[in-house]
Amino acid sequence: QADVAHAYTIFKENGIPAENIIYMAYDDVADSSSNPFPGQLFNKTNGPNVYDASVVDYKGRNVTAEKFLAVLTGDEATAGGKVLKSTEESNVFVYYTDHGAPNLVAFPSGGYLYADKLNDAFETMKSKKMFKQLTFYMEACESGSMFPSLTSDGSIYGVTASNATESSWASYCGSEAVVNGKNIGSCLGDLFSTNW
Repeated sequence: QADVAHAYTIFKENGIPAENIIYMAYDDVADSSSNPFPGQLFNKTNGPNVYDASVVDYKGRNVTAEKFLAVLTGDEATAGGKVLKSTEESNVFVYYTDHGAPNLVAFPSGGYLYADKLNDAFETMKSKKMFKQLTFYMEACESGSMFPSLTSDGSIYGVTASNATESSWASYCGSEAVVNGKNIGSCLGDLFSTNW
């Protein structure tokens, strides 16, 4: 969740308007009784708080594979909230982080998103002329397996934290998981995400 909060911070700092960002996070860490800094998330040793609860569009049980695909394809009825309203002139950026395995990534309460379903969503987006270019960053184990149908036409560019057969790694763990002299007791971020 700190990875996503960090990404939102980067977008805002680089001039992306809030109305152009759709933010999904299960959102159960910042206010967890285990968090020594209530209402805050940190993605690196002694880093700044990257969390702002007011900007999360989809939380808890609304963070599902079905709703994620509905957001991407502009399906407001299924999503029940903010969806992508891009055009054929839009440059779209998607960032996903969670657990993965060959040809799937996990959602905390909504099952799995399979590579073929993600590809179907790309095809729907193409047919609806929802982007000029789409860049997709994925932070998950075996995330390289999630883009088997990308072509060399350059309209969709996938960047993954690992290839199709390797793990993605956490960062700022153990003795590095320290903020203001307190050890968080968990890794603060993921290697791919804390480095972009």
